[in-house]
Amino acid sequence: MRIAAVIFQFSCFAFALFLGYQISSSIYQQNYELMEIVSNVGTILICIDLGIFLHFNKSIAAIKSKTTPQKPPVHVSLLEKITRKLGHLGIMLIICSWIVPKLA
Repeated sequence: MRIAAVIFQFSCFAFALFLGYQISSSIYQQNYELMEIVSNVGTILICIDLGIFLHFNKSIAAIKSKTTPQKPPVHVSLLEKITRKLGHLGIMLIICSWIVPKLA
């Protein structure tokens, strides 16, 4: 379980880097659609949010240390709060990239 979570975490960051490369190359070659870039930026934000969540998840930390947690109070770091909001922004960007072309 721990190995699968680490692999999934690194694959999220790798996919975000791939999408960043894809966006930069399409802008450099000037063959892009604006809504496609908006959708890709939203996907990058969601991938970063998921990777950070997997990194800071308390249940995965309990699996790593192989101890049973005593149910301590949950402390959410500032980085987790920021990436969670960015993940929500990513979801909104993807939804907007689907709806705006239908309205035009």
